[in-house]
Amino acid sequence: MYIKLWSLPPAEKIFEPEQNWTILDKFPIYRLQLNDNEASFHKKVELPFQGRAFDLLSYLLAEHEEEIRSYSPAAIYIGSARGELGTLTEAIIAYERGEKPSPRLSPQTSAGSLASVVAQYLGVQGPALVISQTCLSGLAALHAASLFLKAGEGDTVLFGAVEAPLVPFFIETMAALRIYTQQKEYPFSRPGDTAQINSFALGEGAVLGVLSEKPISPFRLLNVKVRTAPPRSGMAFSAVDEEAVAHLLSEIRSKPDFVLLHAPGTRQGDTAEWHAVSQVWGDLPALSIKGLIGHSLGAAPLLGLAAALYLLQKQKWYFPPYPTLWPQRAPHRWKEAVVIGLGYGGVMGAIQIKYEP
Repeated sequence: MYIKLWSLPPAEKIFEPEQNWTILDKFPIYRLQLNDNEASFHKKVELPFQGRAFDLLSYLLAEHEEEIRSYSPAAIYIGSARGELGTLTEAIIAYERGEKPSPRLSPQTSAGSLASVVAQYLGVQGPALVISQTCLSGLAALHAASLFLKAGEGDTVLFGAVEAPLVPFFIETMAALRIYTQQKEYPFSRPGDTAQINSFALGEGAVLGVLSEKPISPFRLLNVKVRTAPPRSGMAFSAVDEEAVAHLLSEIRSKPDFVLLHAPGTRQGDTAEWHAVSQVWGDLPALSIKGLIGHSLGAAPLLGLAAALYLLQKQKWYFPPYPTLWPQRAPHRWKEAVVIGLGYGGVMGAIQIKYEP
């Protein structure tokens, strides 16, 4: 299977992030600038519903609509951990003030609408599903798309993910976990910092991609795996189980040239993930983009994939401006990469990609 991907931020902009960082109620966040006057966002598709998640999808659709339509996808799978969170929280606040909800509120804030409105806009009559599985959601959407093709239901699928969690209430819920960054200057989030600090920071993003049996790009999907860690005492809300992650990665037969880690800037999680990676593959070039664009929850794995494809094609590497647990060296070869996704409840996944120019 072959893969083509478009993202917000665009892949090359992932490595130019500073202008999009801002402070919301004392918390650093990564927010996309969707100004209609910007050359990169010069038009917008009008979807039936408004809201930040729908806005991100509409900008991405508008930018690549012609090419997406040319592939005639037979189904759509979208990942989102939180759905249209902004509209929902605003409506709850209004309700507490005594205002009546809009009749559009329920369909607008139902996660499934993120896929169905795209299907209706593009005229896709096959399955249009949203998969919500914490921070693994986008990776799980790609997994579902691959199963659709393997089942012989079609030869091309549109998949993706969208996340817009930057509302004060949700930021506070993440701060309540005591992992939110206390850094006062960029880089606000520092995944894998050898100082062993918690520096989680939220971001937002969207990805759309086409998965096809046809050779539509030089990127071939070799493997996409989804697993769940068994329960362990004292780890009810763990996002990283070192032993389980190592077992997952051992199912990928070939050692990649580099790995895009999940690593969101949490002391325990980053360490456990890297230990699992090095246990299976030893020291190899590794990188987390969460320090560049924050953690966009369900969209994060596919934004990691967008970064991996860009690095493979450009044969460029990014070096964080602080010492990390993993080696800071560029790959010797630019053929294969693995992207890891992890989430609450022990859900995990890995994407293996090969570049064949």
